[in-house]
Amino acid sequence: MVQIAPPDIKTKFLRRDQTVTLKSVHFRVDWKEFEMLEEEARKRKLTPNAYAKLLHRDALANYDRRHEVLLDQLEALRGQYAELHTLLVKTAALSAGAVAAASIPPGMATSIPAPMREQVKGHITASVREGERISRAFDEGVFRVGGPDAAAD
Repeated sequence: MVQIAPPDIKTKFLRRDQTVTLKSVHFRVDWKEFEMLEEEARKRKLTPNAYAKLLHRDALANYDRRHEVLLDQLEALRGQYAELHTLLVKTAALSAGAVAAASIPPGMATSIPAPMREQVKGHITASVREGERISRAFDEGVFRVGGPDAAAD
């Protein structure tokens, strides 16, 4: 049960003509909790009310700190997710480009004549160059990732 005091409680500080309006919140605790609070307050040479206020402020501060840490971790994870997603899409584009560009003729496992070997080397070199072009184009933003017509990318 929480009881809230009227908002117009006035406390005097420093001089008689200066007054500060404070708000007050009261709550009930059972005897065992109060005895524990009183004992801890006595160890710190505080009144139970002052110690309760200290605990309350510390609890709020810890919540804020935990909340900030959580937000920082969430932001870091979002950044890592974006990097991983970009890398995954780029890898898929490079793989598709490599498959399309590397149309190597059948018969590579057997010995092939020298002119055909040169042709296969040319296909592999062209495939590597095409992969480099796809990588550069992806880095420059040529690919529309996840658009309505993703198959056209």
